[in-house]
Amino acid sequence: MLPEDKKAYLQKITDQLTEWEAKIDTLKAKGEHLAEEAKQEFEEQMAEMNEKRAELSAYLDELTDKADDLWEDVKEEAEEKWDQISATVDHFISKFK
Repeated sequence: MLPEDKKAYLQKITDQLTEWEAKIDTLKAKGEHLAEEAKQEFEEQMAEMNEKRAELSAYLDELTDKADDLWEDVKEEAEEKWDQISATVDHFISKFK
């Protein structure tokens, strides 16, 4: 993969994280008005999602530092992490919309 492709991929991940952050902030405000049982589930799911988001963010920092010749080797792992956080965030957003 060319360095430009790496930069574009990293920017795509950064942009998606920013978009999710905005959606999550909206959901946090809604979560404050949930019944106690639903609020507990909301907080558990929020904690899981925040953990996965932090993992992806840390990995994004790591990817930025990787040499371009190693990019292909780490891209697959990055995509797996991306898929995990995407599924978690999508599930969270659909459940508490």
